[in-house]
Amino acid sequence: MYFDSYATGKRIQQLRKANGMTQEEMAIRLNISDRHLGRIERGECAASIDLMVEVVVLLKANLDFLIIGVTETPRERDLIAHIKKQNKTIRMFKDGLNTLITELTETEIA
Repeated sequence: MYFDSYATGKRIQQLRKANGMTQEEMAIRLNISDRHLGRIERGECAASIDLMVEVVVLLKANLDFLIIGVTETPRERDLIAHIKKQNKTIRMFKDGLNTLITELTETEIA
């Protein structure tokens, strides 16, 4: 795995557009020139870590996604898998309780 300034620039551009900002608007908010932002988006130069943090905050993004294209960390994936497993268990208990309630209700009526 390595840092790819071109791919990072494209992700910044994608997020900027998704947030409805022009290069000029984003550059003003980051206190850099639109020319510099254009060079970053084209991968001609890399942003400093300080600037990357500002970009993350401005675009409500994930630094892992911007730098290496990863949308979830391994820990986040593990937590998501654990939550899905817990939700499945909860659904099973809920279905079981609903069945029991139905059976008890039918028994009381009869």
